[in-house]
Amino acid sequence: MFRLDNILERWAELYTPLSHNGPCSMVNGQSSMVNGQSSMVNGRKSFFRIGMIDAQSYFVRNYNMMNGCAMAYATHVDAELAQQNPKAVSYRHVIYFLVKQQNAQGKTDVTDEDAATEARFLTDDMVQDLLAVLWAMKGMVGGKSLPASAVSGLPADVMQFIEHTARDPEYAEGLRGLQLEGAHWGTLPGVFNGWQLCGLTIEQTVPRRLCVNPERYV
Repeated sequence: MFRLDNILERWAELYTPLSHNGPCSMVNGQSSMVNGQSSMVNGRKSFFRIGMIDAQSYFVRNYNMMNGCAMAYATHVDAELAQQNPKAVSYRHVIYFLVKQQNAQGKTDVTDEDAATEARFLTDDMVQDLLAVLWAMKGMVGGKSLPASAVSGLPADVMQFIEHTARDPEYAEGLRGLQLEGAHWGTLPGVFNGWQLCGLTIEQTVPRRLCVNPERYV
């Protein structure tokens, strides 16, 4: 199965707003686990694999474990047979971007609408930065090259990450099936323990398993 979450986890390590060099302030450096998964940047969490997300979830209630910005991938499987192609399966990937709502003094303030606005717009920026990287990866599948302007100025490790992922057989077919042109995102109403959330949904079409696998039977 195509593991988009592994790509996202590596991207979060390289992406400045989610790293220790980013504009979001750090709360602490403690190491902790959510749903058994932890991605650390200098001892601070920036990427999570989660189930459902709401104000009562363990993930949101324990916001003190996170950076001032974070990303979470929902691991619930959401799939159906593609209506226009019965030989394909359509998956929906849901990704959340979180930004702590802080006032001018750097304190969490759930009543500060200016802080809320800044946080919401930052989640939109992060979504579009992620989509640009996924577009680049998809465009390089099959050994294709991108226009120099599309990747101009990227650090060497980021460019290597994009190229390696696009040319890795484990990811190439899955990247090819990402329906990035139909990606949908929007901020969620309300504040979750001082966090503004933006949900991104990406659909993906992959070939359906057409043959029975004898190795999976006694």
